[in-house]
Amino acid sequence: MSITVDYFFNYPGTISATGDIINESIGSRLSLYEGDANDLYCRFLGMKLNLLPQTFENDGELNFEDFQFHLSFRTSVGATPLREMQLPGMALIAYSLRCAHGIGGMLAFDGDTLLARYEERHDPNVGANRLFDTVSNEFVIFPHHLTVLEQRVPELYLSGYMERA
Repeated sequence: MSITVDYFFNYPGTISATGDIINESIGSRLSLYEGDANDLYCRFLGMKLNLLPQTFENDGELNFEDFQFHLSFRTSVGATPLREMQLPGMALIAYSLRCAHGIGGMLAFDGDTLLARYEERHDPNVGANRLFDTVSNEFVIFPHHLTVLEQRVPELYLSGYMERA
């Protein structure tokens, strides 16, 4: 069974231009997958990273239709040892996109579990804008935020998701 950690976000540009800013921000090499201009792909941290137009329908608290793009980290059964860094990796990608381009969005586990909603907010304690998670109602501070996210991963997946090789 494959597992995805997905980031849904908006950016004022084409999928190609958005792929370029992601590549610049995280050092990836997203490029056309099998010639499809609506599917950018690369291997990143040993996992499959895809940038696609968002096509999901809203589902409960998951407001997919509010977003233009879908960035997905996917691991297959054969990549189970990499799953340990899949969720932290996508959370750090989201953080990097906020730092580089002010992008906020929604983080989901396997397309059906809301993990975080990110937006930029002013933090009066530091006198600057920072990334804020409206699900946990707190500013994102690593590594604490990773613990909060892992607690939202469904128990059904947790043993296989965090299983070590």
